[in-house]
Formats: sequence, C-alpha cells, structure tokens
Amino acid sequence: MTITRVLLRLRDRDFLFRTIFVLLLFSLVPLAEIFLFVFLGNVIGNYLVLVIAVVVGLVGGFVALSQARRTEARLRERVAAGAWPGREIADFVGFAAAALLLITPGFITDCAGLLLLIPGLRRAVGHRLAARLKTGFKGLYDRLTLSRL
Repeated sequence: MTITRVLLRLRDRDFLFRTIFVLLLFSLVPLAEIFLFVFLGNVIGNYLVLVIAVVVGLVGGFVALSQARRTEARLRERVAAGAWPGREIADFVGFAAAALLLITPGFITDCAGLLLLIPGLRRAVGHRLAARLKTGFKGLYDRLTLSRL
C-alpha cells in the first residue's frame, strides 16, 4: 500500500473503530488471563493451575490439529474433484483458529478454542467469515485449481 492509501484509510471511521477494538483485545485479554491465573492460583493452588493450563493446551491443541489435518485432506479431495469446498474451508479455518487458541496459555483462550471445536458453532463462525471474505475464499479456490494444471 502506498502512503496515500494508508492515510486515506486512517480517515475511515469504521477502520479506526476496528483497529482500536483489536488493540483493546490485545491488551485486555492478557490482563484478564493474568487475573484469572492469580485468582485460581489462590483458590486451588498455583501448581495445579499451571498443570491444568498445560494439559488442556496440549490435549486440545493436538485434537484441533488432527481435525485440521483431516479437514485439509477433505479439502484437497473436493478441490481435486472440481467442487467448491466452502464447508471444508470454514472447518479448516475454525480448527486452525481453535488450535492457536488452545496452544496459547490461558483459560479464556482455552475456552474460546474449545468452543470452536463444537461443529455447529464452528460452522456458524465459518459461514459468517466466509460471507465477509467471499472473494478471498474464491480466489484461494481458483489458485488451488490452477496449481493442479
């Protein structure tokens, strides 16, 4: 992007609101995670809190990554067959996001990652994302089909 485009983009109120919202999330989520770690450490013990965080992160991350690999195989099959893999793309993005959230230490991110492992919720989020990024998914599909040639 050129400097002019960036400056014009900064004048857009919607863009500024979204940027501020994302920056707030990046600062508030870690603070909430720290608070929850300290609170639970006082209630059930520091070592138990750390063990729970590590076990949930590792097990959930492995489950999400294995599901993402299965979904990737289905995605490749659909693309090879020449069919539009919209559901597989949404599932793959959902599993990848779940894996990232589960690997990130913290109980709030673990809960969000576990919620993304629920098929109905993951598909709802995936369809909403697909509706917003329709051209992006279509471009990815076109690129995958062109790479077969």
